[in-house]
Amino acid sequence: MTGSSTPTWLDEPCPPWCVRAHLEDDHPEDRYHQSEPSFFAGVAGAGDQVPLTASLTPLTLTIRIGRHVGEATPWVVIESLEARHPRLVLAEKAAFDLWQRLDHQLARL
Repeated sequence: MTGSSTPTWLDEPCPPWCVRAHLEDDHPEDRYHQSEPSFFAGVAGAGDQVPLTASLTPLTLTIRIGRHVGEATPWVVIESLEARHPRLVLAEKAAFDLWQRLDHQLARL
């Protein structure tokens, strides 16, 4: 999705999932396509305590798709809204692989 007029630096169409407004004065590092995020409650921790749950704290996680202008590979980003970590960045193929493996594990519950 672009703003009311397409910036001169945007020389490719937005992917169908892009909801980001692209502006003429966007910094080169901010020239990327991004999907609408999904949010969900999660927990994270250092994982260095026993039991593992002793180090967990609640946080809000977001999932979104992104791709820098001019690059071919979209990325799926899962990250915390409250902190810099955790952050998981997966290429499209790896994200589908994670989805299949999660489905396989969840089928066991």
